[in-house]
Amino acid sequence: MGAFRAVLFVLAVIPLLTGALDLVLGLQAVALIGAQLSPEGFRDPLLNGQFRFLSAIWFGFGVLLLVCLSDINKYSSLLRGSLAIVFLGGVGRVASLIQFGFPTGTQGVAFVVAVAAIEIIGMPFLLWWHSRVAAKSQHVASAEGA
Repeated sequence: MGAFRAVLFVLAVIPLLTGALDLVLGLQAVALIGAQLSPEGFRDPLLNGQFRFLSAIWFGFGVLLLVCLSDINKYSSLLRGSLAIVFLGGVGRVASLIQFGFPTGTQGVAFVVAVAAIEIIGMPFLLWWHSRVAAKSQHVASAEGA
């Protein structure tokens, strides 16, 4: 379970750091990964507010993973649901790629490919890995109780 916990910890740190950065910088944070908005677009109050709201949810996901790490067996359902939600976010990202295509800059393309891979491939892999860890944990617990 040690390797699984380590991966989840890294997975928790990413939204904690990026969510906090996005909350502080607002839309200027997406300029760091190659987003191309007009100066007015970066200052749009509705878009900025929506972005910061979603950034807070992303930050909260990191906190949620830390809670799940405190007792993976106890929070198993919460962990699995959280990972599934990130997968659904990846489905939304792929839908956006289908509708609008890839960003024009290489930095934006690299970002989108990396995060889509984590969301679409990584989350199902972590769900599978978690099921194996949970089954092994239950087997050990039942053997100790016998």
